[in-house]
Amino acid sequence: MNIIYYVVLALFTASSLINHIKWSRIAQREHYVPSYVTKIYFRWVRLVPYNGLLFLVSIVLFFSSLWSPYPAIVLAVFTILTPMGLSFKSRTSKVNKTERLNRLNVVYFTLVIFLSVASLLLEWGYFLAMIVNLFSFYVYDLALRITKNYEKNKTQHFVQSASQKLNNFKGPIIAITGSYSKTTTKNVLNQILSRHNQSFTTPESFNNRLGIAKSINDDLQNTDEISIIEMGTYGFGEIREICSWVKPHISVITGIAPVHLERMKSLENILEAKSEIVDFAGSVVINGDDNLLLNQARLWAAQKMVIDCSTTSVKAAVYVSFDSGVHKIYIGGEYICELNAPEILQLSIALSVGVLIALDMDVKNYMNNQNELTKTDHRQSILKGNLGQTIIDNSFNSNPISYRSSLKTLAEIDANGNKYLITPGMVELGSEQFSQNYEFAFNASSIISEALVVGYTNRGSLMLGFEDGGVPVKFFRNRELAVSYLNSVINEDDAVLFENDLPDHHP
Repeated sequence: MNIIYYVVLALFTASSLINHIKWSRIAQREHYVPSYVTKIYFRWVRLVPYNGLLFLVSIVLFFSSLWSPYPAIVLAVFTILTPMGLSFKSRTSKVNKTERLNRLNVVYFTLVIFLSVASLLLEWGYFLAMIVNLFSFYVYDLALRITKNYEKNKTQHFVQSASQKLNNFKGPIIAITGSYSKTTTKNVLNQILSRHNQSFTTPESFNNRLGIAKSINDDLQNTDEISIIEMGTYGFGEIREICSWVKPHISVITGIAPVHLERMKSLENILEAKSEIVDFAGSVVINGDDNLLLNQARLWAAQKMVIDCSTTSVKAAVYVSFDSGVHKIYIGGEYICELNAPEILQLSIALSVGVLIALDMDVKNYMNNQNELTKTDHRQSILKGNLGQTIIDNSFNSNPISYRSSLKTLAEIDANGNKYLITPGMVELGSEQFSQNYEFAFNASSIISEALVVGYTNRGSLMLGFEDGGVPVKFFRNRELAVSYLNSVINEDDAVLFENDLPDHHP
């Protein structure tokens, strides 16, 4: 084989190895779910201008390389530089160099090198190495599939340790899930209970199998009287598996919405996956304003105590009204007490009251003289900017439920100046993503003075919604550019809403 072919094969192999930097960032940000590196790659190809054309060029270079090694040299460099916009350097949070990520990269390197060597031994020149290079994102997903079961088995001892610790725990265990308000409800419940009890709660974002096990192993104390555990899911069976060793006494479901619809395909599937949390529980506390949950609750009522908690109906087991900063609590239609808290906490307060009832605790005793409950960070936090402007920070995990509350908060702010909205829109909404983001933009148009759209992910739907709503709109590739523009025009009498923020592996 001519020396040029060896050089090209080495270039393809090196190019594929270098690309692991981009793919590993996507894999870690997407919770090591196989197939998502490929999905995110093609999202960049589809949404970012010229990337579709560049991908077509790479295909042309691929076929040209079957006859000549010189286009192959160009292709090896080309695949490092594309897709445009997905850089090697992190712009938002950094990649954590964990042992799991290192093992994953070793498997990926092994696959790349093995196929390059196989191409030589089979006397196929650089053919296999070229295929691997062109589709290195798929090869990385293959490495994720290969390591998935190994990683689960390797970490099982952490789960067993946490399970043993919970077996020795004598207090009630409360599990919380839902499409939205999980963390807020967990934090509100903890604030209420902590007046009279020492409680353990899982930290923010520690809501999967390993995160829950780690927080239990590290932080659950012998003196804790109550445990509050948040549970998330990306598919069927995950919550059921966690509950099999957590064994909650009380399960809370905050609501069902098209969050993660891209992964789960339908609201019914989301309901089924979230409903796994009730299997081991004796009591179930649900959002009584959610019709899907109310219908499902009929199946649970024969075997479990079901407590429906509402923010709209006094006929619910628990009803919490809100007016002028005051939440009034009703149980079985009877007024109990009231407390001061932001409106965004209304549902979480209602669900927390439901938990107190399930625990057979005196609701009035826990609620009376309760200091004002606080919001969770980055959930409609109201701040003051350096120039005196009012900032509403709802940059974490925006969804079709929370954005309406954010817009209401922005509308109620007494700002004499302009009102700005900075947003990349909402993600993982599947078939509803375009319509939901369009509706969000159109509804916001009646409140804001100017919109700043960030990123390509929802550019089309948001720009169309704002334009149809009749407000000025500007597009920025990333949040830093949008903030830079905003700082050049903002005044102290202005208000700005930051609605969601996407990590840099999203276009």
